[in-house]
Parts: sequence; C-alpha cells; structure tokens
Amino acid sequence: MRTIIRNATLVNEGKMTRMNLVIEDERIAAWLYPDEEFFFYDSFDHEIDATGMYLLPGVIDDHVHFRDPGLTHKADMVTESRAAAAGGVTSYMDMPNTQPQTTDLETLEAKFADAAQKSRVNYSFFFGVTNGNASLLPCLDKRRVCGVKLFMGSSTGNMLVDKMESLKQVFTHSPMLIMAHCEDQQIILSNTESVKASQGDDPDVTFHPQIRSAEACYQSTAQAVSLAKEMVHVCI
Repeated sequence: MRTIIRNATLVNEGKMTRMNLVIEDERIAAWLYPDEEFFFYDSFDHEIDATGMYLLPGVIDDHVHFRDPGLTHKADMVTESRAAAAGGVTSYMDMPNTQPQTTDLETLEAKFADAAQKSRVNYSFFFGVTNGNASLLPCLDKRRVCGVKLFMGSSTGNMLVDKMESLKQVFTHSPMLIMAHCEDQQIILSNTESVKASQGDDPDVTFHPQIRSAEACYQSTAQAVSLAKEMVHVCI
C-alpha cells in the first residue's frame, strides 16, 4: 500500500519546507520536492492533498502518568493512549508510581505485557528505584526500558531515596538515563513544620511552593549533578 501526501509544509528539525511525503506499508518511504515524485514513483494507492497544512513528526512524551495498573479510576492505558494518538503523540514514557509500583522486574514485565494489549501508540516505562532495589538496575534492558525514575524528595509509596549510600548505588549501577525528581527531603520536612506552626496541620495547597521550595530543589539538584557520571534529567 503506497500513499502520497502532497503539498504539505513539512516541519522537521526546526525547518519548514513544502514537500511531498510517501508512505509505504505504514512506514515513511521518502520525502520529495513536488517535481521529484515522477522520477521515483509511477502510481499511488491513495493521494492526500495537504495544501495549506503542516505535517509534523509524531510527538514523544517522555513524562506521563497513565495510572495503570491500580489507579484506573483516574485514567488507564486505553483512554490515555487514545488521547495521545488524537493529539499527535505517537510514543510515551510512563512513570512508575502506580499500584503496585514499578520497582521490581516482575511488575515491570507485567506492565509491558499489559501495554501490548491496551496501548494504541508506542510505549516504554520508567523503572522506579527505592532505598533497597539498586541491585536490579543492571538487569534492565535499555533497548526496552526508557530510564530510571529517582525520587529524591518524598512522593507516593516507598520510592523516596534519601540515603546517601542508596543514591550512590543508583548512580553507580544505572545502565541508562536517570530521571530525578529533585527536592531535598530534610528541607521539605523543615518547611512543613514551619508552615504547620502558623497554618495548622492541614495547610492550604497554596503553601506547596513554600514547603517544596526553590532551595529544596537547588540543594537536591546539586547533589544529583555531583553524583551523576553519565546522564541525569531533572524533572521540573
């Protein structure tokens, strides 16, 4: 099956060029200037006129929370991957703070198997680290697993990694990109106590930036950078 999209404004690598795109068996076969197609192809099964339209590469979303498994009253891989496809997102990388958390190899494999049945677009999953599972990191297949998620400030479940020895193990043994959520836990706890002293035990959400302050982010990010030997991506 051969399809040509004609007269599109192709957006790629920051450039916009009027070109024709040829697709064969659901794969891009060529992009040609309008006067070139006749040198390479004699016929097409389908033709699409994209005059006045932009043609963009599929978006890769490297930070999603699809809440599957365990929190599917909020969302799941079927609904969220369909929404991704509708918005031009062709690949996503899902976070590990689900129920159960993606912090062991069995749960990770189960998530891949589930996605193979449910997902409408390409997918990969972050492996969540804890204070006790760094020994599993060398077992990860970096051709399938997109990265390691590290919470240096408290989050859901037991994925807070706040012990220096554990942090060193993570940065030493990770075979791939570490995506770090950088907030200094001690600063968070100190700020929490200060806010509670003036606002009570259940402070309003507007105090979130004061509790998880810029100082907490800077201190934790500096620590992550100092430990990183390869690549670290700081979540913002």
